[in-house]
Amino acid sequence: MKRQLFTALAATCTLIASLALAADETNPIKEAMRYAHKAPKGEKKINEKISEGTATDEEVKKTLDLYKAVGDTKPPKGDPAAFKAKMAKLITATEEVAAKKPDAAGHYKAAVDCKACHSEHKASPPAPAPAAPPK
Repeated sequence: MKRQLFTALAATCTLIASLALAADETNPIKEAMRYAHKAPKGEKKINEKISEGTATDEEVKKTLDLYKAVGDTKPPKGDPAAFKAKMAKLITATEEVAAKKPDAAGHYKAAVDCKACHSEHKASPPAPAPAAPPK
């Protein structure tokens, strides 16, 4: 009986862990951050290339698609309306870049305000567990 209970518990934990990983992989915010706002050491981030006007059309289009997906997502914390407004500004600026409008790169650079978005909407990492008292 104990063995069956242990097996069921282990299977449940495995299922929960795999669902958590799958959810993390399909998180539009994480996908957009990984693609457009991070880069391997020595390479430029896509958002920097867009700001400089050196991003390819494909990079701009993929970034725009990812930003649109983020715009349809509920923020981890903070006011959803404020989050939508920030994302709408970023999406509009990225659309201008894609359409090759004058001053689009400058509008994009102004819309990419990492600190403003992260300070209001990024979830804080979990606090470390308190250390066990010495015995």
